[in-house]
Parts: sequence; C-alpha cells; structure tokens
Amino acid sequence: MLVAKENEIDVADTIYSYLADRFPAYAPFSADTELLESGAIDSLGFLELMVFIGEGFGIILNDEHFTPENLGTPADLIAFVRRERRR
Repeated sequence: MLVAKENEIDVADTIYSYLADRFPAYAPFSADTELLESGAIDSLGFLELMVFIGEGFGIILNDEHFTPENLGTPADLIAFVRRERRR
C-alpha cells in the first residue's frame, strides 16, 4: 500500500509541477483553480496538457475523457489520472 500512496503523491506532484512550469503566470495553482474557465489555460495550452497527461502517464485519451469533471481543475486532473492508471 505504501507504493500506491507514493504513486498518488507522484501524480499530484507531477501535475502541479507541469502546470507551474508551463503556466507560471497563474502559479501556484490550488486544487480548485478552474483551468479553462479562469483563463489560466487557453485551448492550445489545454491540448498541450492533454498530450502531457497521455504521454506522461501512459493514458490513451478519447473524446469521452474531455469533460469538465475530468479536467476542470488540478484536483479533477489528479483524480482522473489516478482512476485511469488503475484500469
């Protein structure tokens, strides 16, 4: 179980680090920062984020994944990645 906890921490750290590095004007991001609605990330940045999530975590993305429930905030992103990695 310790390994699972470490992996969960790694997911959060990786996502927050990416967001801060790629979008420094909006850093630090909180768990509930609205990524698109706040203007922190534009459509091109969103596509880059999806490529990062897919490649960085080995998740094959499809249209059904692109929902506000999965990708609206950093907390949503982290939960989404954790769910998809368990499959």
